[in-house]
Amino acid sequence: MPVPGVSEVRQTRVLARDRAYDAIRAAILDGTLHPGERLDDGELEAWLGMSKTPIRQALHALTVEGFVETAAQSYTRVVEPRVDDAVLHMQTIGVFVLGVLDLTLDGLAAADRDALIADVDRLIAGLQAADLEGSIEASRVFYTRLMALCPNRVLLRLAERTLAARAFYVGVAYRALGIDWPDAAQSYAALRSALAAEDARAVAAAAREVFRIDAVRPVRPAHDSAREGGRA
Repeated sequence: MPVPGVSEVRQTRVLARDRAYDAIRAAILDGTLHPGERLDDGELEAWLGMSKTPIRQALHALTVEGFVETAAQSYTRVVEPRVDDAVLHMQTIGVFVLGVLDLTLDGLAAADRDALIADVDRLIAGLQAADLEGSIEASRVFYTRLMALCPNRVLLRLAERTLAARAFYVGVAYRALGIDWPDAAQSYAALRSALAAEDARAVAAAAREVFRIDAVRPVRPAHDSAREGGRA
């Protein structure tokens, strides 16, 4: 078999299911498809210009990631996040971010640190102006840069599969709940100061505050407390 030259190497083909996945996911994230909106196979086929099979494959992947929910013989729709779960999803994102910070900060170049600080400055400005959409975009830019600097590719692949849906849930919830703007700005100001001071412990403490990791603690059953009291 003749060996192909450099110019003859075939380009990677993008599968129809991947194109469908990217298009539907982007439409959910940018609000074209609304939370709770039903996803009809026929309408999706007409919109995407492809057959049902790759669309169903894409919807299955989006269901696994948490963007779509289905009920057999009933509906397929964009997930409708529960406002009550907003803090739980925030904490989930925060656990990933703490891991990324722990793995990234020690080897961070000065230019990269400065770029992260500039991103946080833009985020703080958005929060101080009570600009929800601007704050969400500034947050996306900051965390995208931070993730790109993390040396652990395995952690990043896992984060890519899980964090986008969590961030979507938080964004939907906070659009409904509203934000304590001064509190959010203060939390990110603490994170900015810690980054500038290159104080890893202060960065972790500020990140825990940003993501409210200590805000909700599980309540142990009474019999567990009694058992502990008996052992003391």
